[in-house]
Amino acid sequence: MSLSEKKTISVIFLACLLTAAFLLPALAQAQGKIGVVDIEEAINSTKAGKRAQAELKRKFDKYEQELKGTRAEIEKLQKEMENSAMLLKPEAKLAKQRDLERLVRQFQERNRDASQDMNVAQREAFKPILQKMKVIVEDFGKKGGYALITETRAVLYAPNSADITQQVIAAYDKANP
Repeated sequence: MSLSEKKTISVIFLACLLTAAFLLPALAQAQGKIGVVDIEEAINSTKAGKRAQAELKRKFDKYEQELKGTRAEIEKLQKEMENSAMLLKPEAKLAKQRDLERLVRQFQERNRDASQDMNVAQREAFKPILQKMKVIVEDFGKKGGYALITETRAVLYAPNSADITQQVIAAYDKANP
């Protein structure tokens, strides 16, 4: 290939790139609107989301009360050991130490189990809401002429006018009273 042919191809390629650069924004605008939804806020703000949160809070409070009792028992045993450490025989001191370690292990295990139970309960509570929310967003996008609706956490920038979270919440609550 000669030098003039390479220059011609380069100029044509550059012209195509510049044309694409100018046409892409116009094409994107012609395709439709773009919306963003804060899906976490949307789910938590629906009536169903608020009910799920209330149920999860009751469950959390139950675990918290249970763990609070064990924590108080541990603190009581620690104070007893501190106050009577000099008076106890080595065997009694060792027995109290084992009791304390057993209680601490039970507390840690129960705390871990409660945390796992809460994570599972949260997933189970919000999964059906999320599935319904997806249908609502798709329907909202089709009816509203949106080319794209994405989650706010995946967006680096979007103007406030692109945020359709409140409209999606209203549409969800209307469809799922």
